[in-house]
Amino acid sequence: MKHSISILIIVMFMTVAYAQDQPETYMYETIYLTPDLEDLAKLQETMAAHNKKYHGPGDHAAFVQRVVAGKRTGDLVWVMGPGKFAHLDSRPAEGGHDEDWANNVLPNLEEMSVAEYWRRDATSYYVPEGYTPGKIRVRFYKVKRGEGSNLAEHYSKLIQVFREKNYNRALSIYHNTFPTAHGRNIASVSSFNNWAELDEGIPIENDFNSIHGEGSWGKWLEGLRELTEWSDQEVRELMPGLSGTD
Repeated sequence: MKHSISILIIVMFMTVAYAQDQPETYMYETIYLTPDLEDLAKLQETMAAHNKKYHGPGDHAAFVQRVVAGKRTGDLVWVMGPGKFAHLDSRPAEGGHDEDWANNVLPNLEEMSVAEYWRRDATSYYVPEGYTPGKIRVRFYKVKRGEGSNLAEHYSKLIQVFREKNYNRALSIYHNTFPTAHGRNIASVSSFNNWAELDEGIPIENDFNSIHGEGSWGKWLEGLRELTEWSDQEVRELMPGLSGTD
C-alpha cells in the first residue's frame, strides 16, 4: 500500500500554542501518517531531516504530533501552519523537496490519509500568554446542518469561563474548510502540559455556573447535544525531534 500512495504532500495540524493577536485568517493543514512499524526508526530519521531542511520557521513551518489516545492511536499527524491559504501557492516543491519526500520519507509509511484544512474561529478562542503546551485534546463534531456558527457561539460561553478564570489551558474552535463524508466539520482544541493536570482537573461546572447562572452548565451540555449529531476525540503529543521548528 505504501508505494501506491499519491505524492500529494499536504503537510501539517493544529496546535493552540500561538499568540491571540494572530489574524483570523490563520489556518493549519493536517494529514494523518500511518508509520510502517518495521521502518519506524528510519521514518523518524528521514522525517526529521525533511522537516528541518524544507519546513523550518516561516510561512511553511511544519511540526509533528503523535496520536496517543483515540481510534488512530499510533498514527502521526503532520502539520503545517499557522498560515494563510495564499501560502499554499508557494509551498516547497522544487529544489529536491518532492524527491526527498518520495524517496526517503514515503517508503517508511503505510498510509497517508485525511488531509484537512482547519481555520480558527475569529472570536471563539483563548490562549494564555506565552503558553506552549506539549499535548492537545481534539474533540471533533459532526454539526447539524446550518448550526456551525451557532456551535461556535455556544462554545464562546465556555471560552469566556477559561478567560475570566485565567485557566492555564487553552481552548479554541476550528472550522474544517472542506469537510468530507467522514463528517467532522468543527473541532474544539484544548491543551495541557502534562498528564498530572488531568488528575487535578479544573472546576469547570462551578465556574461556569458562577458566571452564567445556576444550572447553566447542564443547559450548556444539553445545548451541545442539540447542535451536534455525534462527536469523537483524540489526544496528541508534540514530537519536537521530528518537527521543523523548535
